[in-house]
Amino acid sequence: MTLHMNIKTTLKKYKNLGDYFAPDYAQENDALNEFKKGNPNLSKDQTIELINLLDNNSDINDKYFVADLLYLYDNFDKELIEPLLNAAINHRDTSFNRVFLNPCLRTFGVGVIANHLADRFNKVDIDERIGILKLVYWLRPLEGCEVDKLHETIIKRANNTSNLIELYHYKLQYSNKIKNETEIPDSADDLIKVIKGNKEYEDLLFGKLGWK
Repeated sequence: MTLHMNIKTTLKKYKNLGDYFAPDYAQENDALNEFKKGNPNLSKDQTIELINLLDNNSDINDKYFVADLLYLYDNFDKELIEPLLNAAINHRDTSFNRVFLNPCLRTFGVGVIANHLADRFNKVDIDERIGILKLVYWLRPLEGCEVDKLHETIIKRANNTSNLIELYHYKLQYSNKIKNETEIPDSADDLIKVIKGNKEYEDLLFGKLGWK
């Protein structure tokens, strides 16, 4: 069997089982365990295949496969960090964006990943900044020097923007550290009412952020 078919066959078995997120819940997945047994370490070619699955506009379950598989490895190539974080940032379900983040935290440490996100935060658009913000919940500990740079970067932005949608999301995480927070809507319903008729805000909220 070729190397490509090894990944491809495992992915097919994984999807047939439909047992997604098993490693995140400390449960077994036979397809992943079988691959790990035959491949104690990921080769460069296998790493490239996994990156391609994350980077391509593929089925979200393909991306879950990569994240779930990496839960089984104590070490993997740092080249996987960026595509894993891309998947985490762009994932709209805040309950499961962690599955892309946690392998990075375990392998490279909270400090490294938090600082990476802080550096990225200043270079991206509003929708990605909000995506990064939604990962803060999963960075443990939330208070402590390992995540100080990320907290400070986000709070600085929160206190220097007038974008109401952005401010609403910052308030959810940093309600006691944002200036004029009483002027920011407290609920999703209130936010929707306030921005009604503002095309720029509506395009951001219902388009880029996928609110319904």
